[in-house]
Amino acid sequence: MIEFIINYCAPTLAHIKIANLFSYPLTTMESLIEELRLVNEQMNQAGIYATLLKIGKKRALIYVYEKEALESELRNLKVKEFLKPIGYPSINLKECLNFLKKRLMLSEEFPHEIGFFLGYPYEDVIGFIEHQGKDYVYKGYWKVYANVEEMKNLFQKYADCKQYYLKQYGEGISLQRLCDKIID
Repeated sequence: MIEFIINYCAPTLAHIKIANLFSYPLTTMESLIEELRLVNEQMNQAGIYATLLKIGKKRALIYVYEKEALESELRNLKVKEFLKPIGYPSINLKECLNFLKKRLMLSEEFPHEIGFFLGYPYEDVIGFIEHQGKDYVYKGYWKVYANVEEMKNLFQKYADCKQYYLKQYGEGISLQRLCDKIID
């Protein structure tokens, strides 16, 4: 699982993005739980957590997040005002993640508010919802509806971070040490 986390979550490990998601091959529930325990053992001291969001027949959706950054995002007034009417019980992190998990399991459509949980800009999350994923002005790590040049620069920073972290891991740097490195 470590290779997946580094490949898909480097900006979160580097503390420059709130969170990332990835789909992970599922062998058994027991092995998945053990793998999550092992990666959390290495990441939690740096304030980064991995949790299971959804489980399918052959794959699991894993969410890796920086706890303090996510809590801050959930306290954002605009985000709170958006989440409350669709049923989010509070700004309590655990309660919000549990509600998101329920929405992922029960909704026929992917709950697009997940963009807030991934640290996407408010304008892009709302733009995606209002335009039903169409009419975006740029597409990178997500569909962009505002601040294109700023997002292009941010996407390049994410790509550079990923390459740096993959190189560092390939050179033997542990996941725990990578979580402590902060890239500017």
